[in-house]
Amino acid sequence: MRKKRKIGLALSGGAARGLSHIGVLEILEDLGVEIHAVSGTSAGAVVGALYCSGTDIKEMESYAESMDWRSFLLFADLTLSRKGIINGRRVEEELDSFLGNKTFRECNKDFCCVAVDILKREKVIFTSGKLKDAVRASISIPGFFAPVYLEDKILVDGGIKEPLPTEAIKILDVDFIIASSIVFKKGEKKDKDQNIIDEEYIGKNKNKIISFKKSFDQKRRNNKKLSIKSIMDVSLNIIHEEMIKNYLEKADIVIEPEVGDFGFFDFVHGKEIIERGRIAAIKKIPEIKEKLRLK
Repeated sequence: MRKKRKIGLALSGGAARGLSHIGVLEILEDLGVEIHAVSGTSAGAVVGALYCSGTDIKEMESYAESMDWRSFLLFADLTLSRKGIINGRRVEEELDSFLGNKTFRECNKDFCCVAVDILKREKVIFTSGKLKDAVRASISIPGFFAPVYLEDKILVDGGIKEPLPTEAIKILDVDFIIASSIVFKKGEKKDKDQNIIDEEYIGKNKNKIISFKKSFDQKRRNNKKLSIKSIMDVSLNIIHEEMIKNYLEKADIVIEPEVGDFGFFDFVHGKEIIERGRIAAIKKIPEIKEKLRLK
């Protein structure tokens, strides 16, 4: 009799783009893939903690589309300090509303998440304690969020050491790894019917669109495409793409949501980003069925 695989799911970082992991999870569940354990870095830690603590995927989608979820990063208290431009208080309140005082031990599935101790320059893998504390550390993008002080450690975003936690998940006794790793390609083009709808809309609103385009082009020339947001997006993209290569090789199946037309902080597009995750996972269905011998 063939031994049942213990499947681990590794979820990469990527800020708002990490919401695509929700779409990946939905397709894996639909296929009947039994996930034994989940690891997460940064945004992947948020999605992984919610999933493993028992939050329904539909409920996660609802979070992603709600004002509360967007405020998780976008509307947190701004502060001008030497530690980060976002005050941790509001972030911690949002995490508390999602996770409460749940611990790793209370999870329905094994879970771990990755942070980095900048004092010792070491990776820290959380497998115990309160979920919200571990996730708060894992999402602490240096310079953006204030770091987390825990015991004798100063903790920041795990993505600076392990952007895709395919190595970390091995401590959870898995023997088959599926990775959900965001890539910065543009997503799927709209289908034919959608193009027809767009053409009809353009025809009816031609003057408004021309006026808007002129205004937008003028603003673009004035800004010279060098907004703080665009600089941060490009910089984080480069770091992520270079670092993630080694960790992709450790996965048995790699699902890659194409989210290049969204920024790291485009939480307002949560619904569309989740859909990119679904599309990426659907493309991998033949490989998933073959390797896991699913019907």
